[in-house]
Parts: sequence; C-alpha cells; structure tokens
Amino acid sequence: MLQILLVDDERSVIETLAETIPWEECGIGIVHEALSGVMALEIIENNDIDIVITDIRMPGMSGIELIATIHERWPQVHSILLSGYSDFEYAKQAIAQESFDYLLKPVSDEDLMDSVKRLVSRIKKKWEAAASYQRALNAFQENLPLLQSMMLNELLTGKSYDQKTLADKLDLLGLPYAEGEELGMLIIRMEEHLSEMADRDLTLMEYAICNIISEVMHNHFHIWHTRDAHDYIVVLVSVRLTSKVSTSTEESPKTLLEHYAAQVQTNVQLYLKGAISILVGNWGKFPYQIGEVYERAVMSMRKRMGQVQGLFVTSSDETDADPLHTIRSLYKPPTLFNLLEAGRFEQAEHKIKQIFGELLHSAENHDIAEPLIEVYHALAGAFAYIIHKNGRQLSAILPSESYRYFQAPSYSTVHQLLDWSIRTLRHIRNDAEQELKDNHSTIVHTVNSFVDLHLATDVSLPAIADHVHLHPVYLSKVYKTESGEALTAYVYRLRMERAAFYLRTSTAKVFEVAKLVGYNNTAYFIRVFKKFYDVTPQEYREHLPD
Repeated sequence: MLQILLVDDERSVIETLAETIPWEECGIGIVHEALSGVMALEIIENNDIDIVITDIRMPGMSGIELIATIHERWPQVHSILLSGYSDFEYAKQAIAQESFDYLLKPVSDEDLMDSVKRLVSRIKKKWEAAASYQRALNAFQENLPLLQSMMLNELLTGKSYDQKTLADKLDLLGLPYAEGEELGMLIIRMEEHLSEMADRDLTLMEYAICNIISEVMHNHFHIWHTRDAHDYIVVLVSVRLTSKVSTSTEESPKTLLEHYAAQVQTNVQLYLKGAISILVGNWGKFPYQIGEVYERAVMSMRKRMGQVQGLFVTSSDETDADPLHTIRSLYKPPTLFNLLEAGRFEQAEHKIKQIFGELLHSAENHDIAEPLIEVYHALAGAFAYIIHKNGRQLSAILPSESYRYFQAPSYSTVHQLLDWSIRTLRHIRNDAEQELKDNHSTIVHTVNSFVDLHLATDVSLPAIADHVHLHPVYLSKVYKTESGEALTAYVYRLRMERAAFYLRTSTAKVFEVAKLVGYNNTAYFIRVFKKFYDVTPQEYREHLPD
C-alpha cells in the first residue's frame, strides 16, 4: 500500500479529507497531514511518501514552490494540486512542475478518488515495469555465459552479422573483440573417463576445464569458449591490450598460446585426473575467418588425432597441402533443410542461387567435378526429404523431366543443375501452396456448414473457431483471405437473408423470426434488419409482391 501526504494551511480541510475519503479503496495505506510546505518537506524527509496532494495558495511556501522542491529532491514522488482559483496561470505552473492533476476546490470525493486511483495505477505500472526489467536483467546476467557460447557456435557454423549488429551484440554480451582483430583458436577433445560422462557432468567438466584455461591464460588473453556439435571445447583467444606480449619478441602471441595450451593439458591431467587432446589452430581475422579456421582445425582433429589420446598438435605441424574446396554456403545456416521445413521458399531459392554462385566462383580456380556431385546429392536429399515429409511421392509432384534426375542423376554442367534445382523447388512450392489453398477451402466450407446449422443458437467467432480447432484471429484471416468476405460480415448477411426468407415464406411474427436467426432482442433485430434492407421487417413483409 502507498503513502500519501495531504498539505493545506486549513486544518479542517486536511482532517476532513483524511477522515472521509476511503483511502484504502484507492490503494493508500498511510495518510500523513501537513499544515505548511515546510512541515510537508520534513515529513517527506522522514517517510517514504509516494503522493502529495497540496493546496496552491498557502502562506509562506506556496503549493507550486513545494512541489518544485519535492520534484528536485525526490523525483519519484508524484503530486496533485488543489486550488480555489480557476486561474489558468496556476494550471500552467502545475503542468510545468509535472503535476499529475490539477483540481478546483471544492473538489468532490469522487473526483479526488478518481484522480488518486489513476495515479496509484500509474505508479504500480511503473513498479511492475521496473520489476520486470530487473527480472529480465537478472535472467540475462545468469544466462550470459550460455548466450556468449551460443553466439560463438553461430559464428563457427557460418552465421554472419552486419558491422553494427556485430558490434552491438558483442557489447551487449560483454565480449571484448573487434572486427578485423587477430584471434587464435584451441580445439580440445575430452578423453578417457571425461568423454564417457553424462551430459550434465560433461557440462560441469567443460566448466572446470575452461576455468583452468582462464587461470592459466588470463594475464595475456581474453577467453571465449563453447562446446560444439562434436563435443569439442572450442576456445577463441585475443591478446589483452594490457598484455606486454609483442609479435616482435620471441614470446609472440602464437608461441605463448602454444605454451599455455601445453600447460592446460598438464593441469587437466593433474587436477581433473583425465586426458585431453589439444589442437592449437591457425590465427585468423575476426569474425570472417573464424569459420574457416574452425573447419580446418576440426579436419585436422579428425585426420591427425584419430583415436589416439592425449595428443598435442599445433598449426605449425599441419601440412601445406591445399584441401579440396568446400562449398561453404551449402552448409551455412539456415540450411536448405531448415528453409524448406519452414516453408520459406523465396529464401530457399536465394540459398540455391547463392550455392551455385559459390560453385561457379570456385570453378575459376578449382576442379568442381566432385563438388558438383556433393551439391547435387545435398539438394536432391533436401527435396526428397521435404516431399516425403509432407506425405507425398516424388512422382506425384514432379514432372517426368525433373523426376528423371532422381532416377538417373545428370549434372554435366553447373547451369544444368541450377536450372533443375530451381524448377524442382518451384514444383514443391506450387504443391505446398495448392495444399494450403485446399486446406483453407475446406475450412471455409466447414465454417459455412456450421453457421448454417447453428444460426439460431451460437455462431459467435469463439464458437466457430472452437468447432474448427483454430485460433479466432487466425480463423478470421483465413476466412477473409479465402472467401473475400469477413466472417462476421458473412454471419450478418446470412442472418438477414434467412430472416427475409422467413418473412416471405411464413406467417411467423417478427419476434419469432428474430429468434430463428439468433436474435433474442427483437428491437435490436429490427434495427439491424433496417440497416441491411433500408426497411423494417414489417415493412419488408407488407411490400412483398402479391
């Protein structure tokens, strides 16, 4: 409950207000009284006052001067001004001092209570908003390590941000990295009993290993880590600005990182009683080279470490052989699988063109015979997956020339395969849109049947939506899109047409006709009928041709 302070130089006025107004109904728990501005300031000094109601004309300190002082010293305190003078100058001063309300005396209990209730409601909404913000802030702080880990995972799997978005997100997550900065990478594989732990224990072990990394490296490097899809711990490092490491000295960042990585491996064995293999990857510019550095590191883990445990490999140990070019956009999220599942066909077409654009670019310097096969099988697999997931057969959706590619692949040129991919995607899209249209048509038919049968009882939007198991808002949109007429307009039109039919073909009285079409209030029925036909039901019946 809030605390309120009543200020007036007339004791009878504030005593009457204090005793006659049911303050608890207004959300007020404690009522304070003051006979002057000076006394009011003393009370506010010693109590948690929320609202001040003050007269304007008082000897010494006026009400305007009082609220000006209050708003300067206690900006959270709200005010309502009372005045016996309907002078616009006072109203202007009240507005200038951001007073919540300005009421003329003698003010009625109802007007004063209404003003206080509105102010209490505003204060409580501010409290709720502040509490909600604080809860969100607390939740954000609690989940900050997880959010940082998720962002790193996104970057490793190819997600890109524009310059401003990247800077804003790094700032929000408290990550001290900048575009173009050189970053190093460690890939850590947990082994022996560490890799056999349950997921919860594995997370705790990841936390413990990263704590060791931080303890060992924090003087020279910023640490950013995550656990990837292979259950490797991936660690990005950047040189701290306060670090004295210099690339011109023997202890370059690269050399120092390798030294620290070896120390981490030893400490994990010593303190956690488990083995880890570590690969110290290449350095790359943030964020654009991070995905490529990560891919090469994972490939090295697979090729060089195999099942051997407790290994330590550095980028200097890697061969310089140029690997076969990988079509990165083929696997960069959102993948074609994701886009097709979400029905985002325009983005899917853009994705396909992006894949083939990279393939053509690669053809300038690489043999793309095998990447072409890789792209074909990836696209064909995605197309077959979404068609079968929708309960359809390839042969039922695709014309023979497109279906033939699934039976006997033919991808002699990039342009041939691109043309086939776009045509196949558009066949899938057309089928999905037709199926959706058929579904919508069925919904409209079901709705019309329901309304026709229940016109005299309940054809409200919630009742109809419940019948077809759809949300009312979604149902309204589907009905309007498919039929071209709002559902409420259709119900109204049907009622009027049915009423006119009864008036023409039966001797039922007007109130009986009203009930037959769902109106219990005859006067209201007459009014809406006249609005529709420009005549009352009785006039409509009287002017029927013989």
